[in-house]
Amino acid sequence: MENKKALLSVRGLSKSFPGVLALDGVDFDLFSGEVLGICGENGAGKSTLIKCLSGVYQPSAGSIEVDGHEVNIQSAEEGISLGISVIYQELSIISELDIAQNVFLGRVPRYKTGMINFKKLHADTRKIMDHIGLAMDTRTIAGDISISAQQMVEIGKAISRDPKVLIMDEPTSSLGHDETERLFALIEQLKNEGYGIIFISHHMEEVFKITDRVLVLRDGRGIETRATKDWTVDSIVQAMVDRDVSNQFPQKKEGAIRYNEPYAIEVTGLTNRYVHDINLKVRKGEILGLAGIVGAGRSEVLKSIFGAYHNNMGEIKVDGNPVKIKNPKSALASGISFLSEDRKKDMLILMDSIKTNYILPYFKDFAKPLFVNNKAVEAATQKAISQFNIKTTSSEKLVVQLSGGNQQKVLMARVTYGEPDVYLLDEPTRGIDVSVKQEIYKEIIKMAESGSAVILVTSDLPEIIGLADRVLVMRDRTIVAELQKNELSQEAVMNYATGGSQL
Repeated sequence: MENKKALLSVRGLSKSFPGVLALDGVDFDLFSGEVLGICGENGAGKSTLIKCLSGVYQPSAGSIEVDGHEVNIQSAEEGISLGISVIYQELSIISELDIAQNVFLGRVPRYKTGMINFKKLHADTRKIMDHIGLAMDTRTIAGDISISAQQMVEIGKAISRDPKVLIMDEPTSSLGHDETERLFALIEQLKNEGYGIIFISHHMEEVFKITDRVLVLRDGRGIETRATKDWTVDSIVQAMVDRDVSNQFPQKKEGAIRYNEPYAIEVTGLTNRYVHDINLKVRKGEILGLAGIVGAGRSEVLKSIFGAYHNNMGEIKVDGNPVKIKNPKSALASGISFLSEDRKKDMLILMDSIKTNYILPYFKDFAKPLFVNNKAVEAATQKAISQFNIKTTSSEKLVVQLSGGNQQKVLMARVTYGEPDVYLLDEPTRGIDVSVKQEIYKEIIKMAESGSAVILVTSDLPEIIGLADRVLVMRDRTIVAELQKNELSQEAVMNYATGGSQL
């Protein structure tokens, strides 16, 4: 692409914060009709780069050119006016507004009188929704649609600004298989229309499927840019972390599954408004995967077992003994621990400390009649920080100040508190980088090796195949297939999940 004119040129881009050099002389070009992948660990500089390109941050040094003209982007609005649109991983949907009002937020068409032209608003939104393949009434309130649909609305909002450059930051993090395939088809369409697209993802299979070239960032520096075909997964990961990580999924010790003991958990006939006739058994030391497309009911199964939903029918046994789970508190008391897929909404108090977030459900264990045993709290938290390699200067540090990977480690530490009999893990590696994923994989293996049962939900098929001993496949809110370790493949899982020919 050397002879083509770049839509976007970045030279020597640097950004400093007090005591931190977040970007250090990054160079790259983005051309019309290409997808440039950007890979790097959390903390490598990806988010800072995006914010410099979009006007949220102003660079400390370096230059940005759009269509051959150097620009000084002072605000996000100015970035949009120059044709740079960003789809952030963290959704900015306003739940109380409808889809159309979200897509044209701040830009709704109006009559000369100043009144909103709702007819044009919804007609224009319908065209965009048809473009991206979202078949929903544009008058639907955004808070009433799924996270995956909200993600598609965000994409529609970005496209509605008619950008030259479209930056996608983990755009599939909330999408299932079908939605992801639709997104990739849309990206190919946008390429053909001349857009330049920056695609940031922790999912290597996505990077190889959709990008033309890949830039690797490490410690704020651009390590290398190559044509995607000239990279391998191992070479990208090694460039990202500067060490060999070829053995991605750790293996459990032989004999970890305890076949001669009662099942750690048995669920029989579990039925409510979200799932139907769920039957599963998991042995001590076993990792059971729950697979399926978004909306199949995987997360709902975990929440039903954990008591977040009222169950109309069914029985749950832990270690061979029936338990009555009416709410999450009784689930914890029964030896069942839960990690939600949405850590910020369901589990973290972002503006509170690591220490508070770690002991939150177990505060009574440290409470005396007249005081809290702060010394015991600090000791327990420091042990968790050490065990899970949480990067922090203090247990008092606010969770909002941690990277996504370290926030997830705080929660992984919390769910292991008290060594529960059963772990319910919903998307434990969503939105975190390769090296932190490997740390979490090792912790999941430790959970099983300690004699607990693990039920794992993940949309990352290589992950579920690499970690699980067995996989139950869900479709339409019930279990439709069971696959043993030697039967596992991405093709087999997706065939059952989508009602394919193997049924």
